[in-house]
Amino acid sequence: MSYVFDLHTHSTASDGILSPEMLVEKASTAGVNTLALTDHDTVAGLAAAQIAAKKYNITLINGIELSCLWNNKTIHIVGLNFDPENKTIINATINLNHLREERAIKIGEKLKKVGIDNAYENAKRIAAGGTVTRQHFSTFLIENGNAKSQTDVFKRYLVNNKPGYVSVEWPSLEETIAQISGAGGISVIAHPLIYKLTATKLRNLINEFKVLGGKAIEVVTGHSQSVEIELATNYAKRFGMAASVGSDFHNENTAWSQLGKLAELPRGLTPVWELW
Repeated sequence: MSYVFDLHTHSTASDGILSPEMLVEKASTAGVNTLALTDHDTVAGLAAAQIAAKKYNITLINGIELSCLWNNKTIHIVGLNFDPENKTIINATINLNHLREERAIKIGEKLKKVGIDNAYENAKRIAAGGTVTRQHFSTFLIENGNAKSQTDVFKRYLVNNKPGYVSVEWPSLEETIAQISGAGGISVIAHPLIYKLTATKLRNLINEFKVLGGKAIEVVTGHSQSVEIELATNYAKRFGMAASVGSDFHNENTAWSQLGKLAELPRGLTPVWELW
């Protein structure tokens, strides 16, 4: 049997549009047979996803996408194949969701100052019990007629120097890697080319990540062009990093991040799944 991997996806436990069960079903239908659910800063969807994975006869890798700070820049680290009941991970998710809740309340307050009422309450409604993220605010602002698309929302409201922007003091890169390692997992730099880092800073990030115990970078993502895959491949080889693949699936309306549509991992790399 040939294996089709997707090691970066989201469900309604954070900011995805499909429940964990529906995500697994959708992945199976799309031909994915090894899936990681990597919701933002929560493991809440993993138990349901594991049950669904048995039903649809696919392998479900326990995953999470943790927010952290490196040189005052928010970086996302994917944790793979860890124990979701480990106290270190559980405590990390409690802390991170507290930070997210504080940010959500502040975003609501800032949007109210520019005439957009009840943004926090509506973002929480849309999250439906999951982690409240900027994606939920984006959905509300589109519903409310304040913007036409998610790109429009972020440009006008949710990025630095815009009315709804709120910075967060996320945990450090070192702390984040230690949390994943402490739960027996593997740390992966998510979509390393989207952070708008200079080549020098990206090399410094990957080098520090490796020194701190990080093991892999995402080489193939849902939005990777061939030139970006080649660039990420070169970084993986240069720093001796394993390579991961992930669509970053959130919903079926985003053409670039669909399940089962990832490019093949280039030859000459160590796939991250060979580390477990």
